[in-house]
Amino acid sequence: MLNRLKNLSSEFLNILKESSSLADSLGFKVYLVGGVVRDLILEKNVSDLDIVVEGDAIVFADKLSEVFGEKLQRHHSFGTATVNFNEHKIDFATARTETYSHHGVLPKVSSASIVEDLFRRDFTINAMAISLNKDDYGKLIDLYDGLVDLKKKLIRILHEKSFLDDPTRILRAIRFEQRFNFKFEDKTFKLMKTALNIEALRFVGHHRIRDEIFLILKEINPYKYIKRINDLAGFYFINSQIELKQKDLEIFLRIDHSLTYYDGKLKNHKVLQLYLIYLAGILCNLSLEKVKKITQDLGLKKRDSDIIYSIRKGLTSIKKLANYKTPHIIYKTLNFYSRESLLFFYAYYGKEVKKNIKFYLNELADIKLKTNGKDLKRLGFKPLTAYSKIFKKLLYMKIDKRFKTKEEELNYAQRILDRLAEELNP
Repeated sequence: MLNRLKNLSSEFLNILKESSSLADSLGFKVYLVGGVVRDLILEKNVSDLDIVVEGDAIVFADKLSEVFGEKLQRHHSFGTATVNFNEHKIDFATARTETYSHHGVLPKVSSASIVEDLFRRDFTINAMAISLNKDDYGKLIDLYDGLVDLKKKLIRILHEKSFLDDPTRILRAIRFEQRFNFKFEDKTFKLMKTALNIEALRFVGHHRIRDEIFLILKEINPYKYIKRINDLAGFYFINSQIELKQKDLEIFLRIDHSLTYYDGKLKNHKVLQLYLIYLAGILCNLSLEKVKKITQDLGLKKRDSDIIYSIRKGLTSIKKLANYKTPHIIYKTLNFYSRESLLFFYAYYGKEVKKNIKFYLNELADIKLKTNGKDLKRLGFKPLTAYSKIFKKLLYMKIDKRFKTKEEELNYAQRILDRLAEELNP
């Protein structure tokens, strides 16, 4: 595996070298584990590292962070720590074994050997390790034929209770199946179907479901992931009333096309939380009350929850956009919404709505007044409480008349002032 390790960035290789030296001085054994090993074998890009320590991972991570002058986040209850190196993250964990008191609950952990640590993992392809100790640096540890399954492109669990102990592995299995274009090993698929038949994902807390769903929706082109989940299980684990038929699934393909337009043809675009657009598609047939409760149960941040809610609430009113021609009315209708919401509406509705959303994003969204409060004061506007209404009128006229200069804005502001004066002194 030494040749594989050489594919890592120079920064990562330096970190592994220091880890090896530190482990030797502390008398610990340390290993690169899990997905990073899998991705190195598959020759995929590696952005984060996972290191398992036979010893105290927090002590190890603390000393390593001192070497590099980086901050450390400690998680004493789990025997883990995280160090951020520039844009990369390295997780350190004490080698452990897990026992589950009930299906779907978080396990009780205790320190163990690397052999036991690898056996507790989800799939054989994620149960490999690379030694970082000097005496066998770069040696692949593959106790459960993960390398064979990688070559055969198989998803295989390590023991029969795996999907019951942690039902989120069902979603993880689908994610890896679709990402790598792998297949389920026969017995694994049967055990997964058994877990699905008893709706095992109901055993899992909302926040853990949220984390797994977000990982899926952050994959490239989530449509195939969503379709696969829908075909195998449906989305009862989010809400029992979610029922996606073929016509509902098509919205996700249209979202893909909308994002292609957004990234490729829009002059000025902001970074989007794309997973929210897809989540809105999963929830869009539910009532407003249901959507609100689900976002609360999942523990979404307020901004994210507001975006999902506004998409669902706007589904009825936005279709009227097809009839609007006046620029400031289009602006007034759409400026309330996030870019995520606009991209969802762009995917959801037909040609005329799309046309106006394009017009807004390309021509209207970034229009700002050059006139400010001091300018209005110099013109003689009183009282100050009326300024917001004046600015709104001025902005709408700028949008409709396409004012280019501040002088044009001030000329129109003067006209507003003159009309007000006539109204007060007829």
